[in-house]
Amino acid sequence: MLLAKLGRSRVAILLHQQENMERPSDIQGIIYIPFKDNLEKDAGLLLAKEMATVEYRIDVAKI
Repeated sequence: MLLAKLGRSRVAILLHQQENMERPSDIQGIIYIPFKDNLEKDAGLLLAKEMATVEYRIDVAKI
């Protein structure tokens, strides 16, 4: 539903890294942001960067 509402450029999947994780083929073109244990530490800046590219206002100093 988010894809239809926001479009592919505005949807990202936060993907907890697992061995042999297979991505569904019907959602190719979506940004996958991997993280290991700590979502904020491992993916926070990358997610903020992706959000900034589609003009969300992000205060990186608060991350």
